[in-house]
Amino acid sequence: MADYDLIVIGGGGAGLAAAAAAAEGGCTVLVVEAEERIGGSTALSDGVFNAAGTSVQRSLGLEDSTEAYFDYYMTLNAWRQPAGLIRSFCENATSTLEWLMSLGVEIPARLVHKVKGVVYPCSAATPGLYAAGVEWPPRGHIPVGGGAAYTDVLYQYAGSKGVEFAFNTRVQALLSEGGAVTGIEVEGQPIRSHAVALAAGGIAHDKDLLARWFPDALAGYEDDYVPATISAAGSRGDGLRLAEAVGGLIEGVNCGLLGSMAYFPRTEVKGFPGYQPTSLIYVNQTGRRFADETAPYAVMPGLIKAQGGLVWGIFDEAARLRSDPTLSGYAQGWSPDFVLAAVAAGDIRSAPTLAGLAEATGMDPAVLEGAVAHYNEDLGTGVDRYYLRSLDGLYPIASGPFYAFQYRLCNVGLTGAGVRIDAQGRALDPALNPIPGLYAAGESGAGVLGERYVGGGNAVANALTMGRVVGQTVAATVREHEVEAA
Repeated sequence: MADYDLIVIGGGGAGLAAAAAAAEGGCTVLVVEAEERIGGSTALSDGVFNAAGTSVQRSLGLEDSTEAYFDYYMTLNAWRQPAGLIRSFCENATSTLEWLMSLGVEIPARLVHKVKGVVYPCSAATPGLYAAGVEWPPRGHIPVGGGAAYTDVLYQYAGSKGVEFAFNTRVQALLSEGGAVTGIEVEGQPIRSHAVALAAGGIAHDKDLLARWFPDALAGYEDDYVPATISAAGSRGDGLRLAEAVGGLIEGVNCGLLGSMAYFPRTEVKGFPGYQPTSLIYVNQTGRRFADETAPYAVMPGLIKAQGGLVWGIFDEAARLRSDPTLSGYAQGWSPDFVLAAVAAGDIRSAPTLAGLAEATGMDPAVLEGAVAHYNEDLGTGVDRYYLRSLDGLYPIASGPFYAFQYRLCNVGLTGAGVRIDAQGRALDPALNPIPGLYAAGESGAGVLGERYVGGGNAVANALTMGRVVGQTVAATVREHEVEAA
């Protein structure tokens, strides 16, 4: 006898969407959350939701379609992701966003933009619709209140539909009978259900799993290195391990997003030091500039990986002194004192000349001097000859001493390793057959997130959309069984 129709493991965006959709379809649902509150990584995010053909787009006179989104998504991922699953995701993302807005999520019908000229990874500064990657028309929907707007609304809605919640409760194992998942084990006690949905987040907080499934996150670092992450504390790989224990097909090597950031492992940071200067260039380990420094945060990691995972940010004394952390926004620059503290700690290299800076960093002096000279010359003409970066408001790199900091892939934004799922969110075995009773969504379900992050909102849309798909699939399956039993 089942205690519930559906048990959801994880109370983040994917889990809440699954629970709410299943309860909406008449299911009895229990959400088991390992942490003390709901929300997961979705609640910590800016909440950008990537979708096409939405009412927000139409209200702004923008024509788009799920077919165009599907083509864009598959092309960026070189058609390595399962087309059936991606089509399901692209089609259901639109209705999921509309569903969330009908529940109370507010997304203003206005075009917004990433702050112009910023060389720090960020999304648009205000709610609305913006180009979250390299797409057009824009597909990044930013809600009022960020990612927590989704999880707060879903938590309230799920509660109104009778969903039960258990917090500070970590699942030890899945119950399995005859190859079918029939519930969970918590503190040695079984709780039975017709279905279990894995929505426990990713693997960002487990270094062993990162080494196995996201080796790019550790490449080039010492053995004792622990990457930073913006993922919620519950992203410990529980969904992956539970699925693997019952024969699920685990996939997703190097799928997800590594954030590019200045790397300061030795500098003591007291308070917020501001953001890196905008009047800088990024160069590779030879000293050659390789990209537009304002490339979207979904694009820059791939550019850095192509340069070996380590590049340098170059700026001058005038940029250090120009910084003013009292200003608002991303363009304020680092505190001048912070820069000197980082130099003293060895995280920022400094030299009176560019040739000396090249020697201190192992670059070719002629190559570095040429990169800076071209940048300065291009400021005069107003055209970036190689990468077409907007040069408005930038200053020359001309006054010594000169500075260089490591800019690396040192932040695990999200991971895509988990149990492979199909278009209905069903967990699959190595023969690509559904495991009866087992579902997955968000970072716990592999297949949607690929090696190429298609733009801000890819992860949030995946979690909420595939979570809702799982809830709808379970509700439909339960109704079918009830009809058959009758």
